[in-house]
Amino acid sequence: MNQGMNRHSLSRRQFLQATGGVSLVALLAACAPSAAPATGGETAAPATQGAQEINFLIRTDIRSAYAADAAVEAWNADNEQKVVVDEPAGAADTKIQAAMAAGDLIWDGFAVIEGPWAIESWVSRGLIQPMDDLIAVSAVQDADKVVPGIIPSVLESSKYEGKQYTIPGNVGSVALGWFWEPLEAAGVEAPQTWDEVRAAAEKIKEAAPEWTPFDSAATPLCDQIAMIWGATDTPLTSEGLVDWTSEVSIAALQWQQAMVADGLMPGVHAESFGNWLKGGTAIMSSYDVHGTLAQQTFGVDAATTGVNIRREKDNPAAGAPFWLNGSVILQNAANAQGMMDFLLWWFGPSNKATGQQIATVAAKPAYQYTYDEFIATDEAQAWQLEGIELVRESVPFPANLYWTIQTTVMAPWMERAVDPANNLSAEEALTSALDEINAEIDKLRS
Repeated sequence: MNQGMNRHSLSRRQFLQATGGVSLVALLAACAPSAAPATGGETAAPATQGAQEINFLIRTDIRSAYAADAAVEAWNADNEQKVVVDEPAGAADTKIQAAMAAGDLIWDGFAVIEGPWAIESWVSRGLIQPMDDLIAVSAVQDADKVVPGIIPSVLESSKYEGKQYTIPGNVGSVALGWFWEPLEAAGVEAPQTWDEVRAAAEKIKEAAPEWTPFDSAATPLCDQIAMIWGATDTPLTSEGLVDWTSEVSIAALQWQQAMVADGLMPGVHAESFGNWLKGGTAIMSSYDVHGTLAQQTFGVDAATTGVNIRREKDNPAAGAPFWLNGSVILQNAANAQGMMDFLLWWFGPSNKATGQQIATVAAKPAYQYTYDEFIATDEAQAWQLEGIELVRESVPFPANLYWTIQTTVMAPWMERAVDPANNLSAEEALTSALDEINAEIDKLRS
């Protein structure tokens, strides 16, 4: 029962390095279509004067999804300080930390880290700096409208210890998605609750046996954690951990055990997202862009995205697990103000091109003004409005170092628990996993 204990044993330094490199939403951008040219954006002279370069390290997937090259071209055409883009070869945090240690840091900022999960790691390692003072003195057009425009729950997730460390680009959250064909074959409506998903899966198994009735991606985020968030108003303990051994959590794992035992859900999720993209899974709990990605392959009428699975029909409880993709200013950056100015312009209300790009390609922008202008009037993007309204009312994850420990430890315990051959109760699996989580946290603190 204790397999993997050595694998989870990390020194504080190793753990901080590991958490800094986690990218749960790279798939979003990697699956996005090629970025369209950016047009129509307005720029203004940055607060810092002179011809000093702004050196920006950008992940390849984000560079495409956010149309970064087009944005940089538009900025450079109107500003004396030019942005120079670079891509990390390997883990960005490792490159940045090594450059800092050697005293030859060449970059001013990086896009992106996932907030709030990675923020404390990057702060604790001295990799990024707070933005508040840089934002306050920026003279970029509409700089003062950017932070007030961020969806409040997302803004909270961009901070650590009261200071803002990221400028968010877009928001990811967990949601149900489905293909209409198997639902129609089974004669069922779009499901929303635990019971509705179970009932729909049973009918799909009988009426459309070529489909996997239900599955989840990125376990335990998209099954156990998503179910906890949709079933209780208090998904976290006072220590900032997911409440793994609560009645709700036990019931959620028991639900999954029954689904697997009855052939309604796979017990192993390694190929889950791939099977969805191939049109093989009827209903899935996943990153909420999975409906859009399916539409790109099979047509806009083939699939869609709903909201996070919930226990009670009219009670969203804690909402949906969500995270943000945020750009950061590096510690000891040579041109921190120039980098800040560019980020405020890039995601600001004056830059219409990036607003439209994220609204239609990257999905779920972080800014209310983007929804008002590019999503509210577009029927094809209506799912984003429903999704962000749930995020607005959702309980955020705390910005602590425990996320990776929890999900790394919990995943194999859940996999063992849903395998009927192991005869492992939900209570036993969750209690054993929590004991292991606490042991790893104690090591981190020592």
